[in-house]
Amino acid sequence: MKALSFIIILAIIAFIGCTSNSQSKSLSGTFTNQSKSEYSTASDTLIITSTQSTNSYQIERKTGFQKIRNGVTQAKEYKTEKWQSTWNDDKQVLAETEYGRQITPSKDGNSVTLKNTQYQKIK
Repeated sequence: MKALSFIIILAIIAFIGCTSNSQSKSLSGTFTNQSKSEYSTASDTLIITSTQSTNSYQIERKTGFQKIRNGVTQAKEYKTEKWQSTWNDDKQVLAETEYGRQITPSKDGNSVTLKNTQYQKIK
């Protein structure tokens, strides 16, 4: 009886361990967003990479945009930024402390949201 109880407890602990890490493991990937307005067109890419440190991720954001002035599309410009984020299991977000950026993954893992912008996973 004690052996059976011990096995059940181990199985529960293993199950909890697998489910709590599954969300953070699915965060790695490449996510994109494209937008257009009367003033510009833009394409954003977020590359989320898990680091060797537990619950730590490197985020690389690449943005290409073209301004539209008086109906004329300008030359394409590019901007790249990188930062480190930590997975907050309580809030279910990737949080960066210097600028307060937070990335929220969707429940299905196919998209993430940064501020009010949703990015779709492409790989």
